[in-house]
Amino acid sequence: QVFWPPRATHLGQQLGDRGMELHHASHSKSIWALLAACGVSAYFFWRRWRFLQRLPPGRFWMLPVLGESLTYVKDPLGFFEEKLTEHGGTCRSHLLFAPSVILAVTEENAKLIYSKKDLGWPRHFQKLLGRKALAMVNDPLHKQIRTLNSRAFGDKQLDSYLPKLQKLSAKYLEDWVGKASSDLHPEVKHYAFECGEAVVLGGEVRSDRFMKLYDKTFEGLGYVLPFDLPGFPFRQCMKARQELVEGFKALIEQKRQKLKDPVRMFKISTMLDTMLQTEGSDSEEELLDFCIGMMFAAHDTTLCSVQSCLYWLKAFPSLERRLRAEVEELWDGQGFSVNRQLLESMHQTRAFLQEVWRITPPVQVVVRSLREDTEVDGYLVPKGWSIYFAPAGRHSKAENFREFSIERHLKDGKFQDSTFEPTYFNAFGGGSRMCIGYKFGRDEMLVFLLNFLHGCDLRIDRSDLKKFPFHFWRLTGSFQRLSHA
Repeated sequence: QVFWPPRATHLGQQLGDRGMELHHASHSKSIWALLAACGVSAYFFWRRWRFLQRLPPGRFWMLPVLGESLTYVKDPLGFFEEKLTEHGGTCRSHLLFAPSVILAVTEENAKLIYSKKDLGWPRHFQKLLGRKALAMVNDPLHKQIRTLNSRAFGDKQLDSYLPKLQKLSAKYLEDWVGKASSDLHPEVKHYAFECGEAVVLGGEVRSDRFMKLYDKTFEGLGYVLPFDLPGFPFRQCMKARQELVEGFKALIEQKRQKLKDPVRMFKISTMLDTMLQTEGSDSEEELLDFCIGMMFAAHDTTLCSVQSCLYWLKAFPSLERRLRAEVEELWDGQGFSVNRQLLESMHQTRAFLQEVWRITPPVQVVVRSLREDTEVDGYLVPKGWSIYFAPAGRHSKAENFREFSIERHLKDGKFQDSTFEPTYFNAFGGGSRMCIGYKFGRDEMLVFLLNFLHGCDLRIDRSDLKKFPFHFWRLTGSFQRLSHA
């Protein structure tokens, strides 16, 4: 048996008591730490709840990263119609890798989106079109580049393009007449590409090769996984773009050398010529992106518009007869007489084209990115989110919006331009980001319609409505010559 001294026993008791105190203190601190953690979590949960309460309504759960993109790309306009109807107005989603808000179609929201200058397109659009393409840059660079690019769309320049458009329209329609029924898409694509090439570049490139490169490059617009990495299809799109860049570099250098010719036999006749003559537009990257961006806009949207116009024209035989009668009265079929005065006299045909663009806009959606937190319809839309506006569908403010009627663009028989009516017409966007070439696009389509209505007809064997990335009717059929022509 061991006997401990009284002093040692007392010391042991003290140590035991001290240990108990430390244990109780440690336990109390753990409880306070837990309570603090719960309090902080509750605070952040409350803030998150408050944040969500201020956001527009929307689906709580979506696919990671992709959100609702897969549903959106199948039918953008139908997707927006469904969402706006489901939530009774402005609502949120997650589209093309960004948190997004779909705006109700109101005057206030039209003013809001057209007042915003930052684009909300996915980043891979910029990779394809170019860092300094007009459609991809934001202010202050956008304002600077738009000012430079606008020189190519002055009234004098637009008039100078008409003979080229007339010559190509007559040539291609003549080639198409009498061919067996086929998919018209490749044929119209050749026509649209050569029109763009003649006006933008000057017909000095190998059309077939460049068109194939364009097709491959801009396939990437519709990719849901646009990664420039080995094994991903998008890598091939970027390689095709690089080949386009090399081709345009050679063309720009060739034109620069011609401009330096002291004899100056070189005639300024294309958009690129105008840009090369414009002070301040000597940046090679800007010129390359101008070529890529303008050729893209000049031929893909025309490709869509031509087929949609033919579809709607054949859908209403009585309207077709009206338009043919107008053309017969105004034009004798002579190419040299195609001028500005003639085009502006085609009131019913211009109204028809406007209605085609209203009901089947090639680009259905306007997108912007927010630089600051913004209140929309009483909701908070955070900085960095994208906002979408699409007035062409069920929520359009156009009267009887599903009815195809050119009368909505006529008053006392005269064409009434609705290009700037944002709640039911958005084919060219609006505000400072409005399509810079919309007048040229209208000229191009009017010249084509003039030639078709005067001398040709079309039998449509099949029509398919395409919805993404462009919205248009794709046709199968055959062209014939009019009996009187």
